[in-house]
Amino acid sequence: MITDDILARMLETVPETRPFLEEKYELGPGEALPTSDGELSLYVILLDGLVRPVLQPALAAPEGDEDLLRRCFGFVEEVYAFDTELTRGAVYFQVLESLLDAREYLVNAIPFLRGNIREPVSKMLRTYEVEGYEDGLPPL
Repeated sequence: MITDDILARMLETVPETRPFLEEKYELGPGEALPTSDGELSLYVILLDGLVRPVLQPALAAPEGDEDLLRRCFGFVEEVYAFDTELTRGAVYFQVLESLLDAREYLVNAIPFLRGNIREPVSKMLRTYEVEGYEDGLPPL
């Protein structure tokens, strides 16, 4: 049930994800997305619905869409706040670690890393000894 709630919230907060989810699940425009009773995975939703098609391109854009990035990271904070092993693991492995895929992703994400996701990112940077961020994120 939690995955259904998260999917609904993602579509509400970041409607730009809908076309990618429709493609992933081979649905026609406006067709209902699957529910957790079927083949719905939070890991897949985050990676193939949010990170790869929406978040990473927005972070790589020369002039980032601040509203889109704010909504994406706001949604990520909400999911992380569910405070379950599933939600925190999915956010960490699919979203936060994806910031390390390209230097520009991390650099452009920093202004939007707030709330309950800031410390896990800071810890990740220290743990992986990311060049320039060995002490974690800079203070706000």
